[in-house]
Amino acid sequence: MGRDKADALVKQALHDWSKQLFGAIGDGIEGSPRRKWATIQGVWGEVSGREVEVEVLRQDKETLDMDVTRCRFAGFFRTLGEPELGALLICEVDFDIAATGEGEVSLEHAQTIVQGAPSCAFRYRFAPR
Repeated sequence: MGRDKADALVKQALHDWSKQLFGAIGDGIEGSPRRKWATIQGVWGEVSGREVEVEVLRQDKETLDMDVTRCRFAGFFRTLGEPELGALLICEVDFDIAATGEGEVSLEHAQTIVQGAPSCAFRYRFAPR
């Protein structure tokens, strides 16, 4: 099959599963799409928070900018020699969580530690209420 085709197959399967999972979780939360995102993001932050160090650069009603400056997940997947798998299993999930915000929340995630950057840059934007 080859590595490229296998990676594409795994990426699509994981993306479909993750999108479906977080969509279903969001459906079970009452309130606005932004509230659904905030609830899921809060739980995800509690779970992953023990494994990362975060520096909040800006947080207000329109923006949440933060950098992850240390990530044990990245170290784990780099040790395995599978940074792409780490990016799929850990980093890409953030986009599926943001999608529960149904347009009220958007995410730009231009760089990740697991893919060699010095930090993970999370840039959330919130639609006006």
